[in-house]
Parts: sequence; structure tokens; C-alpha cells
Amino acid sequence: MIHQQLYLRLSRRFVPYWKLLLLALVAMLIMALTMASLPILIKQLLGNTFIQKDQLSIQITSLTIIALFITRGIASYLSIYTINKASSKLGADLRMDIFNKLLSLPVGYYDQLNRNNEIDTLISNINRVTHITARYITILVQDSLTIMGLIICTLYLNQEFLLLVLLVSPLILLIIQITQGHLNKFNQKNLLTSKNLVQHLIQSAQHYRKIKLDGGQENESQRLGKIAEPIYHEEMQQAIVKSTIAPLGQVITALILIAITYFITQQTLNNELSLDEVGAIISAVLLLVIPTQRLTSLPNRLEHEQKILEAIFSFLDQASEQESGTQSIQRVDGKLAFEEVILCNDAQNNPILNHFTLTIKPSEIIVFTSYTQNEKNALIDLILCLQQPTSGRILLDNYLLADIKLSNLHANITIVSADNVLLDETVAGNIAYGAMRCANEAEITAAAQASHAMEFIRKMPEGLQTLIDKEGAEVNKKQLQQIAIARALLKNSPIVILDEILTAGESDFDHLFPAIETLIKDRTTLIFNQHIPHLRKIDRIIPLKNGHISNNLELSNSLQNKDKQFDSASL
Repeated sequence: MIHQQLYLRLSRRFVPYWKLLLLALVAMLIMALTMASLPILIKQLLGNTFIQKDQLSIQITSLTIIALFITRGIASYLSIYTINKASSKLGADLRMDIFNKLLSLPVGYYDQLNRNNEIDTLISNINRVTHITARYITILVQDSLTIMGLIICTLYLNQEFLLLVLLVSPLILLIIQITQGHLNKFNQKNLLTSKNLVQHLIQSAQHYRKIKLDGGQENESQRLGKIAEPIYHEEMQQAIVKSTIAPLGQVITALILIAITYFITQQTLNNELSLDEVGAIISAVLLLVIPTQRLTSLPNRLEHEQKILEAIFSFLDQASEQESGTQSIQRVDGKLAFEEVILCNDAQNNPILNHFTLTIKPSEIIVFTSYTQNEKNALIDLILCLQQPTSGRILLDNYLLADIKLSNLHANITIVSADNVLLDETVAGNIAYGAMRCANEAEITAAAQASHAMEFIRKMPEGLQTLIDKEGAEVNKKQLQQIAIARALLKNSPIVILDEILTAGESDFDHLFPAIETLIKDRTTLIFNQHIPHLRKIDRIIPLKNGHISNNLELSNSLQNKDKQFDSASL
């Protein structure tokens, strides 16, 4: 059954492009008029050829038919172009809506999104909607106008024949609908039975050891065979319906042809129809066949495609992350305090952070180590207010973190990660990405100089304006890290998070240490690294275990040998 609300919602998205649709409608109307005029011109051509035998009139009528097809061709081009342009704009709007929704979803949604490849499916669905919308609008509007035009033409040619066509048409449409309804039911039953069989096959494959160990291959084969039996019976019923439809359709078609032939014969014998009128009527009937077939098959096509629309609109209707913060702040000192913070996993309700308590002073440099990926991600998400703790409080400069506006909070925090990616086409654009795009070239150059990125930027063809996308100059991982550090220096936030930027081995990244030292100077710095980086200053090293700060004596001794202060606070 067609979900009308989905297609109404889709049609409302075409409102901004009403000019394109109006132009397409005019073009389709011209196409319908040319098609409706063709039987009348055929009548004139036959009359001039077989009755009047007027050579000049034959030539004029032939040229008129050629001009008619040229006009139809131009209108067809205009119609196809404008409809596809409107559909492409619709696709672009849907893609932008998907992008905006994707960036506004709660952070917990992204893991599920990545696992299910939902992004690939959504983009593919939008591309399909773009193409099918153009095709279905053309079928609905153009074929409807064509049928209406041919009906008016038939009315002009012979009213009695039109009455016969109108009496026969409902019977044909009823047979088509009943046939398609039965076939759809069989297809749905087959689909459900096939899914059931697949589930049992997967179950058998998963427990193959037990089946083989107990010698149950034969029993399992028989059991699966019984499950598959309904598929055979339903396919046979479908075959019976199909085999019945073919001769039934042929019989009905023959009866219709006999009725039409009888009608034309009687009209001709009674001198109510001439040869040219017979030819015109036959051509009108033939021209009606294809648009009628396409239009009658449209409901089934719409029903089949509506799952795609359901998936798109279902994603767009998901609740976006709501900002709870109302407190406006400017530049903070950088004091962070975690008070008895508990964060549980939504799926299993297990604590990722368990009574986590820690106070970080302004400009203090902290190294977190021995953590799991879940613990690290949880801490970063909590600091960025992308997740809320299950219980406990997080304070920034004595402000409750949840009360701070996200824009103000994020303006005070910078992250440099190991998995840096290109965010803009040019080197300068990558350094001045995001809120700092308004930075001038002098500021960008200064940041690149401080991160030692200018050493390789100077060697690039266009310097800071060098394209570094897929078709431009290439940058390696080390250079990408330097660009990321330059971006952080330009943002100049009081809190810096270094997310495993030295995990590949410190010896390979010696050139980064001067830039990192510059970045973290006089800033509250949280460094996540499984081994301790050789920085000049580290105030505390905090190992994590089971969601809280670990009192690891062995690690403490090793850190004392490095003359580092070790925080052994434990909950």
C-alpha cells in the first residue's frame, strides 16, 4: 500500500523549484498537444492521399507532421532537462540535510552508524530518489496529459468510439490491478519464507560443530528441506496464476479487438466512418497503449520505492542533540575538575568511568596512560560536552560544564589527534579551518612558522595557497601533524588535548617536539599516550584502570627514574 504522506512530503520539497516545474509542465503540455494532433494529421494525410488525391495537400500535411515531431523533440529536451535539474537540486538538498543531521546527532549514535554502513545506504538512496523522481514525475504528468489529449482527439474524431473505449478501459485496468495484487502477495510470502530459511541456514552454519559431532547432517538437511517446502508451493501457485493470466489476457485482448473491429466495420458499412477516419482512430488507440501501460504500473513502482523514502525521512526525523548550556563565557583559565563522575555504557550499562575524581590546575600538563580506548574517548567526549555523565559533576573554572554554551566551550578547547585529515583544499585553509577562517595571512604564516610547517610549505608550488586535495600536492603524515599543530596554535585556546599524536614511536616524530612544546606552553594540557613522551615539562602522569585512576606501584617506580611526578590518586 502506498504511503501517501511520504510522497506528499517529497513533493513539498519541490516548492522552491516551482519555476523549473512550471517550465517542465509547459513543455509536457506541448508534447501532449503534438501527440493529440497526430491522429488528426494522419486523418488529413489519408484523406488527401486516398480520397482527394491532392499532391500539394499531401506535401503540406507531411511537412506539418515533420514540424510536429521537431516541436515535440524540442519540448521533450526541455522537459527532461528541467525535470532532471529540479530532481538534482532536490537530491542536493537532501544530501545537505543528511550532512547537517549527521553533524547534529548525539555522539552515541555514530558507533551504530559506522557498524551498519548507514551512510553509504543513505547516499545511495538519495541518488536513487533523484533518478526515480524525475522518471516518475515524467510518467505521471506527461502520460496523464498525453492520455487526456488523445481522449479529446478521439472525442473530436468519433464520440461513439470514445464511449466504447471508456467502457472497455475500466475492465482492462481492473484485470491489471487484480493480477498485480496477486503477484505482489506471492512475492511477499516468498520473501518472508526465504528470510526464515536464511535464518535457519545461518543457525545451522553457526552450530556446525555440534551438528557434525552428533551426526545430525541428514536430520538437519531434512529439517531445512521442510522449511523450504512452502517456497516451492508458493512458486507453483505463482506459476499457475502467471500461466492463467497469459491466455486470459490474450482472450480479453482478442475480445476487445473484435469489439473495436466490429464497431469500425459497422460504422464503415453505414457510411458513418471513412477510410481516413478509421486510420486516425486506429492511430489514436495505438498511441494510447504505451502511456496507459506506464501509468497503470506506476502505483506498484511507487509502492516498491517508498522504502527508500522511509529510510531517508526516518534518518532526518531523528532527534538532534539538544544544547542545554545557557552560560556565556569568554576565555577561561583552564581549571578542570571531575567530581565523582560515573559514565555508563548505554548498551550494557557497564561503567566506563567509575567514580572518577580529578582536579587539573590551570596551565598544568597531564599525561594519561594505561587507558582503554573507551576510557579515553569517554573522557574527551565529557570534556567537550558531547556526552553527559551518568552521575557526578564536571567543572570548568568553577562553571558547571553542562551549563556552558557549546560554542563558548569549544572555543576554549583544541584537539590535536593522530588521525588528522585534510579539511580544506589549500594549506592555508587547513590551518585556518573552522571558526578561525577569518585569520589573515600573517597570522596563518606565524602559526605555520611556530609549528615548523613553513619548512615544507615554502617548497610547495604556491606556498600557503597550494592545493593539497586528492588532485593537488601530497603531504605526508608528519607534515599533516605540523599543519594540525599550526591550526591549534592559530586557535590559541587555553585548553589543549593531544590525542595519541606520538603513538607511532617518538624517534619518528622528533621534529614535532619543539612545535608541541610551543603549543602546550602556558596552556592546560591533557596528553593521551600509552607511553610517556620526552617533553621538558610534565606535571603529572595519571594511569587509568577500570574507569578510575590506578595506583600502579611498578609504573610509579619507573616514572620516578625519569624524574617525573606521578599522581597515585585512586578511587
